Amino acid sequence: MRLAARAAGVMATVVVALAGAAKAQEADSTGRYDIDDALRRHPHDIGELPTIEAARGRPVTFDLSLRGVYTTNAGTTPSDRIETGYLTPGLGVSVTPVPLMGWSVGAGAAIDGDYYNSDYDDQVGEGRLEGFVYAQRPLGSGTLTAEFVMLGVYADDFSEKDFHLAISNLTYSASLGPIDAELSAEYEHSDVPEERRTRLAALAAHTLAEPQLGYDLTIEGDLIFSDFNGGTNARRNDVTAALVLLAERELGEGLWLTWEAAFVNRFSNRERSRFTAIDLGVEISKAF
Repeated sequence: MRLAARAAGVMATVVVALAGAAKAQEADSTGRYDIDDALRRHPHDIGELPTIEAARGRPVTFDLSLRGVYTTNAGTTPSDRIETGYLTPGLGVSVTPVPLMGWSVGAGAAIDGDYYNSDYDDQVGEGRLEGFVYAQRPLGSGTLTAEFVMLGVYADDFSEKDFHLAISNLTYSASLGPIDAELSAEYEHSDVPEERRTRLAALAAHTLAEPQLGYDLTIEGDLIFSDFNGGTNARRNDVTAALVLLAERELGEGLWLTWEAAFVNRFSNRERSRFTAIDLGVEISKAF
């Protein structure tokens, strides 16, 4: 009896320990959000916002895309990294901006999702629905952009909602000689307290003056500070640094081919929130 009880106690301890380890290694959605932000994958990214020139006279523009990515850390975890690939099909629609009281005002919406192989899809796959409005105006030598974004994150088949974000963002962008720079402040409110945070981001990018093998090459550095204020993440602070290389080529008739590579490292005062990742990807997109 004592031996059986002792064995049961040992088993219970092991189960609790394993459960704690599994919880510690859960995928961190904020890490993947920051990687996508550094690689300009979000539909509401300043560089992706609809413009009058890109619309070519259309009041509404649709965008179809398909991205393939290899990543060394799909779950953005400090250990037990998931090294794999995934596909991201997407469909977006944007309203051509119109002038309003000195501002250029536009809007857009998108649906996309990350689909991994069957071993990891349930763990890190996700679907996203996003809608946004924005206003831009010249300020000094640059441009001031104000955005409001509603982002819903779901299981990859959209059968279950994980959380939503209501994002308020203010960005100032300018060209300083050969360098394109951005400074932004953002607050992300969520129905899940652990997702709530303030983000401060800085970006510096340089695009080579001459195309290389038909591609426009851009080298970019990003630095993102996050201050969390909800749930178990309260008083958590992260600093994410990224080095990014982008190669873009217009194939004609609204078709674009983009290659991307990024090294991302996140420091944090919470050990479980630290990670390093390398992302390599290719995307083909068409506007019509």
